Amino acid sequence: MAASSSKPQAMFGGALGSVLAVVMLALPAAPATADENPPVASLCGLGAGNTAVTCLFTATPAGLPFSARTEYPDNFDAPANNPDPLNTAEHELFHAIGFTAAYNLFAARLIATPGAGANGIPAGSRSYSTNGAANGILLVLTPQAQGTHADPAANGAAPWPVTGYNQNNDIMQPSQVVGNRLNASDAAVLNNAFGWAATGIQINVVNVGGTLDAADMQIMNNAVAAVNAFWPAVGKSPVFTWSVAEVPEPATWTFMLVGIASLGASIRRRTQRATPG
Repeated sequence: MAASSSKPQAMFGGALGSVLAVVMLALPAAPATADENPPVASLCGLGAGNTAVTCLFTATPAGLPFSARTEYPDNFDAPANNPDPLNTAEHELFHAIGFTAAYNLFAARLIATPGAGANGIPAGSRSYSTNGAANGILLVLTPQAQGTHADPAANGAAPWPVTGYNQNNDIMQPSQVVGNRLNASDAAVLNNAFGWAATGIQINVVNVGGTLDAADMQIMNNAVAAVNAFWPAVGKSPVFTWSVAEVPEPATWTFMLVGIASLGASIRRRTQRATPG
């Protein structure tokens, strides 16, 4: 089973690895409860300002989504950090189960948006089309550099492709719209790509390292329920594994790196003082 995409993993070795271990142990540990462990290392490259990121997509030999991993910053569901964590969870789960060019069955149906580069339609605009033509467009997407997202500027009327669907508040746009949820227009895209309406989909949620607490996991399960409202799981439904994890926020890694640099400088000063002149 080949992975559709992957991310490089940074590794520390030798003396630097030893220093890193010392510094990490010296840092105060995040408080752990009975059902939440400290964050795990990021594999997806969660960046500053990201509410979540999904990566490590894998597909079955037939091209159906098989697994993916979603990472959230530590305490992502705190109101000060995210005003609508269920919106984030549904958005990321929809990416995980198919709304991404990482899956060939989805990518094969992407076309250049008619009129791209003029009349307010950005150059590089893409659309998901059932038949490779304008009359089969279900959703207009952002240019590739913005990832696989619904373009909120597409209003369903000319000069945009005439779909009759105003995407201004679609949950799959790049920026969060508080209160929005998956809808039939979103579901139509993945049903066309993967045939979920005929088979249903069974989603198994894996709490990586036990990093999500009970409240977090309830949000994940509610996101799964939102998907299964469109495609209920039945006895022979394809099984998809959704790994979810909380990872240290970028500021935490910055603090750690500063600590490493400071410790290294201290070691060098001690070495210099101990060396005979």
